[in-house]
Amino acid sequence: MHSEYRAMTKRKLRRKLESRDFFLITRSHLFAEKMIDASPFSSLDHATSFARQLWFKESCIQSWLDAFSGQSHLYRAISHAPGSMMREMLQWDRKYRAKFGFEFRTSTETWCSQEILDEVKSRYENTLVVELDIAAREEFKLIAHGLERLWDRMSRDNIQKESEDLVEVVPDSLEGENVVSSDISEGEDSGGRTASMLSYDLNRTPEENEYPYSGMSPEKKNAWHLAMWATRYLNP
Repeated sequence: MHSEYRAMTKRKLRRKLESRDFFLITRSHLFAEKMIDASPFSSLDHATSFARQLWFKESCIQSWLDAFSGQSHLYRAISHAPGSMMREMLQWDRKYRAKFGFEFRTSTETWCSQEILDEVKSRYENTLVVELDIAAREEFKLIAHGLERLWDRMSRDNIQKESEDLVEVVPDSLEGENVVSSDISEGEDSGGRTASMLSYDLNRTPEENEYPYSGMSPEKKNAWHLAMWATRYLNP
């Protein structure tokens, strides 16, 4: 699993990113557009490093607020909370939004209801500047996870495309083999095999066997030996 992940993170993808790729990653259109313009990236590490620089050093506050406009993680966690906790979580969701003006963002898994409730209570005591910084860091963790999922999907699509391209090449290769076979089949006897094939003895050296070996190209030699093998083992 770890070796596959490392290989995936280093794999270079050919196509540029598109708007639809960021649909489930971030609601910040400005951030997404700059990521698209900078693509394709040489690896997941490259994409994540560029995204970190863009998010923390070059993005304006509005880009952050746009990203925060998604559904509150506290509100989503309510569906996983026991009935006795739901009302309290809903109240804190409203209090947080009223104080800071944006939705509560956290990278804590939504089914960890108690942890999220404790987190929002603690962060509610922050100033707007401090909480904005924390929310931005939590949001970037979500963006990084989204990039991992996106890279994995694109890598799989890339492998599938390469496999399809390879399948298209195989028929051409087979046609080339048929041409060689037709050349070799000249002079076949009534049994459908050349006399030189029938007289070839694997226990002898090439000089001890009488067959048209001299002057053959490497490709013809390979084809000739393949025919020998087929004659000996497939048509006893």
